[in-house]
Amino acid sequence: MKPEETQAKAQGAAGEAAQPGTQDAAAAQAAPKEQAAPDPLAAAQADLEKARAAMAEQYDKYLRLQAEFENFKKRILREQSEQMKFAHLPLLRDLAAVMDDLERALQHGRGDKGDPTAVISGVELVAKQMGETFQRYGMARVSAARQPFDPERHQAVSVVETNELPENHVIEEFRPGYVMHDRVVRPAMVSVSKKASGNGVAKGNGAAGNGS
Repeated sequence: MKPEETQAKAQGAAGEAAQPGTQDAAAAQAAPKEQAAPDPLAAAQADLEKARAAMAEQYDKYLRLQAEFENFKKRILREQSEQMKFAHLPLLRDLAAVMDDLERALQHGRGDKGDPTAVISGVELVAKQMGETFQRYGMARVSAARQPFDPERHQAVSVVETNELPENHVIEEFRPGYVMHDRVVRPAMVSVSKKASGNGVAKGNGAAGNGS
């Protein structure tokens, strides 16, 4: 065999011997690198910090909302106190005007040397103005005379036997009553009819019923 042929075979055998190692290196280089497993403790710590931050934000909102509510409550209480303090101001203003007319009527009565006509006219004017003031505030007089007795609106102070009216009707009004928006301010003091038993003699100071 020639030396050249021997050298070629030796190189071929060396190449074949070296080829498996090369293939293993290429395979190792092509294989994906394994990722490190996540740390569960670190993940839990991160979630805890996020939860703490969210809770702190919500608590701050709660504190601000509570402060706003306290301010609102104080303002409402202050406004209610002001309203209660001056609730009667419009009524008192109107009553002051009535008082002015009453004082003028008295002055006219004194100036006219006690002329009863001037005094009566002045008092009638005051009574008219007072009635108008009542109406402006929703207060009306209770109907009483010759009406059926209503224990809610009438207070019986006497019972009168009579055949002129049906039984349990108002005969006479001693003091007017008033209602305000259907609520009784005070009942009217009245006498109430009762069917006559014989001569129809009146019975005073009886009590047919009391209004409240």
